[in-house]
Amino acid sequence: MKRFEIYFMDLLALILLVGSFFLPYLGNFTGKLAISNDSILLLINCYLIAYLAYIISFMDTKKVILMALPLLIYSIFLIFFMRNFNFSLEKEMINDLKYIVTNLFDLVFVVFIFFLIDLILNRLLGNKLAGAIAIIGLILYLVMQNTNYLPLDFYYKDTLAYFAFYVMGARIRPANSMKKGLFILAILLLAGEIYLNYYFKYYPNINFSLFVITYLILKDSANVDIMNRDRYLVFAYIYPYKIIYILLKSLIKASPIVITLLTVLSVFLLGELLYKLRVKFLDYILVGIH
Repeated sequence: MKRFEIYFMDLLALILLVGSFFLPYLGNFTGKLAISNDSILLLINCYLIAYLAYIISFMDTKKVILMALPLLIYSIFLIFFMRNFNFSLEKEMINDLKYIVTNLFDLVFVVFIFFLIDLILNRLLGNKLAGAIAIIGLILYLVMQNTNYLPLDFYYKDTLAYFAFYVMGARIRPANSMKKGLFILAILLLAGEIYLNYYFKYYPNINFSLFVITYLILKDSANVDIMNRDRYLVFAYIYPYKIIYILLKSLIKASPIVITLLTVLSVFLLGELLYKLRVKFLDYILVGIH
C-alpha cells in the first residue's frame, strides 16, 4: 500500500506537469467557472513546488546542489545555442541567462531560491518564524490580488503564494494515520470554492482547499527517499523537456502543439532509457537525481 501511496504523490506531479505543457492550446475551457488558464497553472505550480520541497526536505545539502547541476549545464548550453555557439563573452549573456532561468526553468529555479531562503531563515530566525513569514507573505498576496488596500504591486507576486506552499511542503513528515477531520475539511473547502466560483464568479486567486489536499497527499506518502519511475520522469520533464523542445522547434517545421507532443514523447523515451540504465553520472548531469 505504501508503494502505491508514494507513487500517487509522484504520479500526480507527473500528470500535472505534463498537463501544464498543453494548457496554452486548450483555450478558455473553464466555461462558467471564473478561473483562467494562468490561475490553473498557478495551482499546478503550487502543488509541484510543495512536492519538490517535500522531497528536498529529506535530502542532504550535497544532493540538493547536485539537483541544481542540470540547471547550470542547460542554461549555459542554451546561451551559446541562442548565439549560434559564439563563445565570446558579452554582457548581453547576463540578460540571456536571466531570460532562460526565469522563463524556461522558472519552476525549479524558484524551488532552489526558496531552499536557500528557507535555510537562511531557519538558521537566523528558527523554524516557526520562517513559517510565520510564509503566512504573512500569503496574506500579502491575497490582499494584493483581491483588494486595493496595498498600493504595492510587483510582477512576481505569485512567488508569495509559492513560498507558502514550499514552506508547508518542507515541514511535512509522513504519518501512519490521518485525521478524518482533514478529509472533511478538504471536501467542504473544495465544495465551497466551486459553489462561489460557479454561482458568484468569485475566485480569490488561490484555492485554500489545495493546501489541505496537498498536505494530505504528501503526509500520506512514506518512503520518500526511494526513487521510482514516476519521480524520475518528473525531473526528466522539468529539465530535458525544455531543451529538447527548443532543439526540435529549430529542426522541424510544425505547429507548436505538434512540437509539444513530439517533445513529450521524446522525453518519456529518454527518461525510460536513463531510468533503466541507472548511470549515476548521467542522472545528475541530465535530470539532477539518481
